[in-house]
Amino acid sequence: MSNISKQRASTLIEVLIAVSVIASVLTAVSAMISMSIKVSDSNEKKQLALQKAQEALEFFRKERSINSWHNFSTPLVDGSHYCVSALPEGIASMSAKLGFCSNNDVLEAARYEFKREAVINFYGVNSVNVQIDMAWTDGSKAKTLTLQQSFENY
Repeated sequence: MSNISKQRASTLIEVLIAVSVIASVLTAVSAMISMSIKVSDSNEKKQLALQKAQEALEFFRKERSINSWHNFSTPLVDGSHYCVSALPEGIASMSAKLGFCSNNDVLEAARYEFKREAVINFYGVNSVNVQIDMAWTDGSKAKTLTLQQSFENY
């Protein structure tokens, strides 16, 4: 074999190796970008759920600050769940929200759907704990987030 034939054969092998290395790198980069998009979407849903849970707790904080203890605590039922997909006008109308959220009771934020429930637990006559549970699906996985706060008779 002449030197020119040997050089052409080694050049072809070098090109094939370079193409396979570039293809491997591009595959890894595209997988990384795909995973990054999924994580970003998941984080966006979790952040929205946190905002909506805080919004519900702010409703209870506001109602506690503008109402007497009697007016704040009387409409609430100990050990009950309230569907708060939409926040009520005031604490007095909470009885209309009594019960678990159905499949139709969704809170839409951005382009996502959440279920938001409040769980009320009394600790004596001067303390109530409000727990906000957020639920949503992320792909095929069910996700939840919980915030809670205690309110006292001062």
